Amino acid sequence: SPDFLHCKYYRGRIQFFAVNPNKVRVTYDCSFIPANDAPMEEFKSWFTKALGTRITWLETTFSEPKPSEDGPRTTAGPPAFKKGAYSTGARGIVRGPVEDVWKVFRPFGRECMEYWKIYDSMEIEAPGNDVVGCIRSFVTSKTKRKIRERLEWRDDESHVEIYSLLSMEPPPPVAMSNTYTTVTMTELGEKETEVKFECTFDVSVSFAVSRIQDNQKGAYMACINGLQQLFHSEVGTLEVVVGSASDLARTDGWFNADPYVVLAVNDGKPVTTKICRSSQKPIWDERFKLPVTSRSRNVVFTVMDRDTVGQDDIMGTANVNMDELTSGKEKKMALDVQGGGTLNVRLYLKMHDQPKEPEGEKLITSLAIPFLAPVAQSELDAIRNEFTNLIMSFLGKGQKYELSYMTRLRTHPDVALEEMPAACVPMPTAEMFTPLKAGRLMQRLMEFLGSQAQIMVRLAQVKGIWDPWKANFSGYLPANEKLIEEWQKDEEFCRQYLQGINPMLITVCKDQSQIPAEMLELVGQGKTTQQLMEENRLFIVDYAPMLGVPATPGKFFYAPIVLMYREELSGGKSRLSLLGIQLTRKKGQNEVYTPETAKTQPNKYMFAKMHVVSADNNVHQFLYHLGYTHLAMEPIAVSLHTHLPPDHPIHRLLLPHFKDTIGINYLARHSLVSRIFPITDPMFATSTVGGLVMFLNEWRKYNFMDMSFPEELKRRGFDEAGSDGLKNYFYRDDGFKLWNTYKTYVTGMVNKAYATDAAVAADQALQRFCHMIEGPGQLHGFPKGIRTKQLLIDCLTNIIFNVSAQHSAINFPQYDYYSFIPNRPAQLSIPMPDGPNDMTESAVLEALPPPQFTALQVLLSYMLSMPSQTAITGVEAMKEVYPEVHQQFNKQLLDLSKDIKARNEKLKKEGKVAYTYLDPENVAMSIDI
Repeated sequence: SPDFLHCKYYRGRIQFFAVNPNKVRVTYDCSFIPANDAPMEEFKSWFTKALGTRITWLETTFSEPKPSEDGPRTTAGPPAFKKGAYSTGARGIVRGPVEDVWKVFRPFGRECMEYWKIYDSMEIEAPGNDVVGCIRSFVTSKTKRKIRERLEWRDDESHVEIYSLLSMEPPPPVAMSNTYTTVTMTELGEKETEVKFECTFDVSVSFAVSRIQDNQKGAYMACINGLQQLFHSEVGTLEVVVGSASDLARTDGWFNADPYVVLAVNDGKPVTTKICRSSQKPIWDERFKLPVTSRSRNVVFTVMDRDTVGQDDIMGTANVNMDELTSGKEKKMALDVQGGGTLNVRLYLKMHDQPKEPEGEKLITSLAIPFLAPVAQSELDAIRNEFTNLIMSFLGKGQKYELSYMTRLRTHPDVALEEMPAACVPMPTAEMFTPLKAGRLMQRLMEFLGSQAQIMVRLAQVKGIWDPWKANFSGYLPANEKLIEEWQKDEEFCRQYLQGINPMLITVCKDQSQIPAEMLELVGQGKTTQQLMEENRLFIVDYAPMLGVPATPGKFFYAPIVLMYREELSGGKSRLSLLGIQLTRKKGQNEVYTPETAKTQPNKYMFAKMHVVSADNNVHQFLYHLGYTHLAMEPIAVSLHTHLPPDHPIHRLLLPHFKDTIGINYLARHSLVSRIFPITDPMFATSTVGGLVMFLNEWRKYNFMDMSFPEELKRRGFDEAGSDGLKNYFYRDDGFKLWNTYKTYVTGMVNKAYATDAAVAADQALQRFCHMIEGPGQLHGFPKGIRTKQLLIDCLTNIIFNVSAQHSAINFPQYDYYSFIPNRPAQLSIPMPDGPNDMTESAVLEALPPPQFTALQVLLSYMLSMPSQTAITGVEAMKEVYPEVHQQFNKQLLDLSKDIKARNEKLKKEGKVAYTYLDPENVAMSIDI
C-alpha cells in the first residue's frame, strides 16, 4: 500500500554475478516515483534497511566462514616494498561519487572485466577469496599473455589499493622486477572522483623503459575510461513522443481508466505523461527528451491507472530495444502492451557526433598541418608504441605473424573499421624492405624532387590553358604526349575504360531497368538504347559505390552513370563511343550530357566528363586498388606463414607471390591512410574516411571466389570468346591468356602434390590455412575448408592472379593516366553548374586541384608506378621440387610475352596506344608497391 511503500511507481532489478566458483556478487537497483506525500529520503531509508535484511539472509544462508578475511575497514598500514628506479602512471576523472566508484573498482577478480575491457579472462586463484594476499590471473586480449598479480594492500577508508606483478607467460623480451602499482581515489566533489595509478618498476635494459611506460599507461587509461563509461557518460539523446493508446485493459471492472504512462531508459530516472481521465483510448501526444548513456539498452513504458484512493494500478508494460533505432531517423512504433492494448509512440535517437573527451586524453593542436583535424594523444601514443614494438622486434627475436583489426577513429566513431580485412600488425622483421628496395623508393622520390627544379620558371612560360599541368614533366618525369594531345576527345575517354587504369567497371547492358529514365531516349547510329541493347552493343558504367560516401566541404563529387555503345565502322571495324552521361540521381530532375551538348556547351560537356573520371579515380584507388588487392590479400600472407610449414608445397608455391606485400601495406597504413597524417585526405574527393566508407560498404558484399577474374568478367557480361563483340579490350584478352597459364601451372603442382581429393581433405595444415583466412582474416568468400583438388586449383589460381596480374593491371598504369591532372583529377572543387548557359574555361580551371595537391597526385602516381624487380617470369617456386611444372610455366609465360609484344608493336605502327601492363615481363609476382 502507499502507506507502506511510500511510492506510486516502483521498478527493481536484482542481479547475480559469478566472481569465481566460490563467490557470487549480488547487486540491486531500482527506479521509483515517490507518492505525493512521501519524502524521497524516507523511502530510501526504508528500502535500504529492507534490502539489507535480504542480503544478510543470503550471506548467512550460503556463505562459509572466511578465515582472516579483511573487513570493510583496514587499520594496519600499507606494506613496505622496494620502489623501482622507473615509474609511470595515469590519472583521470570519473563522474561519480567516490564511494560508488570505489565499490565498483574494489573487487580484485572477474568483476573488473565489466569495465576493464582489455582482458579475455580474469580469475582469483584458489581458494577464491577476495582478500589481501590473494592472487589473480588474467589473459590480455592483445598479446594473449597470462599475467599474475597479488593484492598487497587495500584501504576502504582512504580508497587505496596496492598490487604487485608476479609473473608473465610467455615472458616478455625484457624482464621487469619490483613492479608495484598503487591506485588512489580522491573525492573532488559530490559526484566527481579522481582515479590515479602510480607504478614503479625495475627493468633489465633501459632502452625498453619508454615502451613499458606507454604500455602500462595504456592499461591504466583503459581502466579509467571503462569506469567513466560505466558511470553513465552521456553519448546521445532520445526524444520520445508518447502519442496514444487503444484497447487498454480495464483494471476497475466496468469503469474507464485514468491512464498515464511512466517511461524510463534502462531503468533510469522515470518521467510521466499527463493523466487522461476516463478513457480506454487515451491521447497524450507528449514529448520527452531523455539522456542516452553508453549502457542504455531498453526503453520501458509502463501504462498506469490513476486511482484517487489506494495504489495506482499497472495496466501493462511495453519495451523497445534500442538496437532497433537508427541515429538521426525517427521511428514510429505501435507497441503491444503486455496486459492488453496498443501504445503508439515515436522515437528519435540522436547520438552525439563525437563522444566527450575522457579525462587524461588530450588533443594535440600544435601540429600545424592545415588539412588535419586536431590529433588525439592516444592516436600518437598508439603509433609510437607500434614503431617501438617494430624496433624491439628488430633488435630482439623478431615478431610473429599475427592478425590485428583496425580500430575506429576517434574523429569518426561510426565508421566500422574493424570490419575491414585483418592486417599483420606489428610488422614482422622479415617483412621489412631490403636495403635495395628502400634505396629504390628513395631514388624514386629524389627523381621526383629533382624534376621539380625550375618549375616556377616553367609555370611562368606557359601559354595554353592546360600548360600549367604540363609543368611537372621535366627531368626524370616524362610526359605522356599522346594522352595530353587527345584526353579531351570522346574516343580517348572511352578507350581508357578498356585499356586504362580502371578496366573494372564497364558492363554489357542487358536490362533496361539499369538505364535511368532520362537516358532511355538516347540514340546512337540511329538506334535507341533498347535496339542497341538487343544487338549486344550497349555498355554501361555505374558509379553506385560513390552513393554512400559522406560529403567533404570544398569538394564535390557525383555517382555518375555513363552509357556507351559499340559504334560500327567501315571494313568490319568498330570502336567504343560515348552515348551520354548523367551525374545526378534525383527523380525527374537529372540532366544528361551527350556529344550533342558539346556543340552548344563544350565546357560543360568537358566538365561533366571530368566529374566522371574524378569519380572513377576515387573508386579505382579506394575500392579496386587499395581494397580488393592490397588489403584483401594480406590475411592470406599471414596465414601462409602461420599454418603452412616452409616445406609445404603450397607454401613453396605462394611464398614468392607475397614478397614485400605486408611491408608495403604497413607503409600505406602509415602514409596513404594514416590515422594521423593521411596523404589521401587532401588529395581525393571522398577524403580518406569517405574512401574507407565506400570500401566498407562494398566489402560487406565481397566474395573472394566470385571476384575471380573469369567470374568477375562474366558478371559484367564478358567472356574469353569475346561474345560481347567489343574489340581491343586488352585487359580481358591478355588477362584470360595469363589466367589460363596460371591455371595450368597450379594444376601441375596440385596433381604432383596430391594424388586424390582425399589427400587434399586430409591436409590439416591446409584446412587451418583456410580457416584463418576466412575467419579471423575476414576475407569473405574464401573457402572455410578445401576438400577437392579442383577447388584447391581454383582457389590458388585466384590468389596468384590477384596478387600479380590483377594488381599490376590496376597499379602500374597510374603514372601514364594520373600524372596529367586534367585527364583524371582526384577531386574537383565546384559542382556542375545549373542553367542553359555554358561554363567559362576559367571556371573549369578553378575547379581543378590547387597546385600543392597537383604535385601530390603526380608524386604518388610516379612512386606507385615504380617497376618491379621481381616479374612473374622470374618465379622459381617449383624449379627444384617439380622442375617439369616450372619449365612449362616459364615457357608459356615467355611465349605469351612474345605475342603481346608483337601486338603492341603493330599498335604503335598504327599510331595507337600499346597495352603493356599484362605482358608477363611487366607483371610483378607480388603486390610489392
